[in-house]
Amino acid sequence: MKHLRSENYVVYTYSAIAIERILALTHDKNEAVVDSANVTTLSRDILQRLYQLIEKDTAPEKIQENEFLMRCVMRVLLVIKEGVLPISDFVLQNFINILRVIRHNPSNPRFYYYQFEGIGALVRYAAPSQAEKLETALYSPFAEILSNDVQEFTPYVFQIFAALLEANPSASLSEYYQGLIQPVLTPTLWFSKGNTPALVRLLTSLIKRGGADMVRHHQVEPVLGVFQQLISQKSNESYGCDLLEACIAHFPTPAISAYFTTMFSLLMTRLSSSPSQTFTIRFVRFYHFLSARTDVDLGCDPVITIIEAIQQGVFTKIYLNIILPETQKLARPADRKLAVVSLTRTLAYSQAFAEKYQKGWAFTCEALLKIMLNPPLPVTADDLIPDQDVDDLSFGVGFTQLNTCKRPATDPYPEIADVKGWIGTCLKEADAQQGGNVGRFIQQRLSPETQQTLLAYMQS
Repeated sequence: MKHLRSENYVVYTYSAIAIERILALTHDKNEAVVDSANVTTLSRDILQRLYQLIEKDTAPEKIQENEFLMRCVMRVLLVIKEGVLPISDFVLQNFINILRVIRHNPSNPRFYYYQFEGIGALVRYAAPSQAEKLETALYSPFAEILSNDVQEFTPYVFQIFAALLEANPSASLSEYYQGLIQPVLTPTLWFSKGNTPALVRLLTSLIKRGGADMVRHHQVEPVLGVFQQLISQKSNESYGCDLLEACIAHFPTPAISAYFTTMFSLLMTRLSSSPSQTFTIRFVRFYHFLSARTDVDLGCDPVITIIEAIQQGVFTKIYLNIILPETQKLARPADRKLAVVSLTRTLAYSQAFAEKYQKGWAFTCEALLKIMLNPPLPVTADDLIPDQDVDDLSFGVGFTQLNTCKRPATDPYPEIADVKGWIGTCLKEADAQQGGNVGRFIQQRLSPETQQTLLAYMQS
């Protein structure tokens, strides 16, 4: 810190590098070598000096000249976490001052990447308790960036807007965000590849908070128009699936159900035209996402009705050739858990599988037990924020993910802690409700070995 106070460019730069690298050091278990409490007591002094050095020359290109100073600012904020709360006003104002200058001439992608990661860290740790203050302060400089089409900054702004939205504990969608919806749906914004991932992140966050409001304002069709555009491009198909799932999860079912046939028709068209492995996996996840939702008038049977309405007899081919085999390739814990819930509820409640697809009932049971050979692990929140490889020559071109604003992994069914026990309970309850149907299907349709395995679940 003493060397950071030097007026010599080389000395204070290496001092900032040294502080940043020391704070980044971790033990084997990803625990910081330097305790964050020690850093918190020094943080105001360190940050004040760093901001002085960054802002001592007010020309946009000079402010951005030394990315090592801003990287050190970012690292201090990542280390002190909620320790930023007492100094959040000071940190926020300096970020805004710098942003307002450098937007006129973004010249150093590394500098402004660290700047936005720093703002993201401030949002991550301060917004849960200071959301309104951050929203009010950041709205004006962010609006200036968007209205002046500062393309280098736009994807970062959308990501931080989304993080702010998700951090605000308020249950309703404020006017602050309602005013963002129409601009976000503007088609020209989506023409830039760098904007797409950030726009999807923001739009899904808006839908999650304000789905009912968007229905009242007749914004469902424009959103689905964006989905259709995304799904038609191989590079954006995964983002299209993210958006579609958000629509179904957060728009009231009566408002979205009229579009189900069109949605599936678009997805099945993509599925029949040399789909990527990524899209195939996303289609399978989407099927399970709907099939598991028996609580909102969805579930396996309504999905079958939709698919069969598009093309008679095609569900059997899709289920046997795509859904069941590709289900085993689901890797993320949340996706595997979703599949377990979907397959279990199919066995327990599907009228179609009870009567029409009797062999399919057995195949579904085998697929479920196969997944449970490697059962889904609990979904954990990872607080480790990795560094971007800013030395990559392509860094700063197109979309760059802000790691401080990444959406954490979420458990689709947090109430199901013991997956194996839940399977047994679900099947036993269905068996009791249906006069022993599930037990009869087990005896009639499964091999002795499979019978034994499934009955063990129900008896545990």
